[in-house]
Amino acid sequence: MLDALDGRLSRLGSMGSTLVLTIAAVTVTVSTHFLLRELDGAPVRAMPVAQLFIEMTLVIFPMILYARRVIAELKRSKAELAAMGRKLEVAAEQAHHANRAKSQFLANMSHELRTPLNAVLGFTEMLELGLYGNMEAKQRECLCLIREASAHLLTMINDVLDLSKVVAGKLELSVRKEDLSALADRVVTLMIGIAHEKGVVVKAAYEPDLPLVIIDERFVKQMLMNLLSNAIKFTPRGGTITVITQHGHDGCLTLAVSDTGIGIPKNKHAHVLEPFRQADTDMMHSRTGTGLGLPIVKSLIELHGGQLELESEEGRGTSVSLHFPAGSVAS
Repeated sequence: MLDALDGRLSRLGSMGSTLVLTIAAVTVTVSTHFLLRELDGAPVRAMPVAQLFIEMTLVIFPMILYARRVIAELKRSKAELAAMGRKLEVAAEQAHHANRAKSQFLANMSHELRTPLNAVLGFTEMLELGLYGNMEAKQRECLCLIREASAHLLTMINDVLDLSKVVAGKLELSVRKEDLSALADRVVTLMIGIAHEKGVVVKAAYEPDLPLVIIDERFVKQMLMNLLSNAIKFTPRGGTITVITQHGHDGCLTLAVSDTGIGIPKNKHAHVLEPFRQADTDMMHSRTGTGLGLPIVKSLIELHGGQLELESEEGRGTSVSLHFPAGSVAS
């Protein structure tokens, strides 16, 4: 970029010099014309000729000074831009190293935290099963709270680790042909117990005879589980969640989760798709979470070459659609 600017400034300097020389040549030509008229059959009169040269000097000299100032200013701007370019290169390099260090730190810390948390969960479950003797009701209640808190913390750590891998570009797809409706049904079977405990009904609306789609089964399951978890969390008792598969626009295949929950204000849609951000409402704050669910889903569907579409209105529920591109549909 700086080389291009250097060439442009050089051309401007040449143009400025050419302009001054052209003006000087025109002035000299005009002056010669008038001199010839003076010389035509008459002696040369000193005063008109001297006056003419004075007028020429008064016109050309300020132009030369102005051109020199313009060229000097252009050279100064070029030097400032070159210095700025060097600073930007240094800043970009520092940001790259900082991002790599952050990703490595998150990966290491997530591993170190998950190992003891899994141990806590394992021993808690063994105590709840009575493998180390019977316990009183209050002790069981405390163990249940410990297990739930540990499981929640483990989920948060996994979310942070997943997002750090996506940002660092370390996630690679392992794709194969899958039946999108069958895959969705397997995830619904896993989540339906949690929805039942919450008092929420989960329905399926699968379009028949959908073609197979080339996807990473593990990541699509994770996306759907995140969407269902959010829907269950933000849908009051007695509400309904619908999982949909269908032909989408432009030949793509769509996997969607629609609920009758609390909804998201339209001016907060962009916020919930940013990491660690949630819609700033009282009803949202009453539910715990990292604010990473939708950003992870968005990153994973984009990794598949697709896109996420969010439709929601406060008090009227939410619908999140994952559009897999037509190119991923198996022929």
